[in-house]
Amino acid sequence: MADSNGKTSSHDEYRRTRDTFNKMNVEQQATFLVEATASMVARGVEEAGRAVADGLSDVFGARKQAKRRSEPRRGPGPAEPETAQQRRPRGGTSDAA
Repeated sequence: MADSNGKTSSHDEYRRTRDTFNKMNVEQQATFLVEATASMVARGVEEAGRAVADGLSDVFGARKQAKRRSEPRRGPGPAEPETAQQRRPRGGTSDAA
């Protein structure tokens, strides 16, 4: 049975998969189950790893931002030249005598 998009419903897909599984011999069924289980575990581990990485990123990112805000500014900012590269304003006094 097709829905309005022309795709088979998930129930029909499940039924076909289940029927195909039932037609397999016991060895094929066992192999299928082991492979499906390993795949599901791998996806779960991958998702858990992503969640942990996101959590650590949030924790350390917030910590890094808080540290940056609490430290006094040292030296020129990212868009400013180094002190040795800065020029004296025109019309300023000269150190040369």
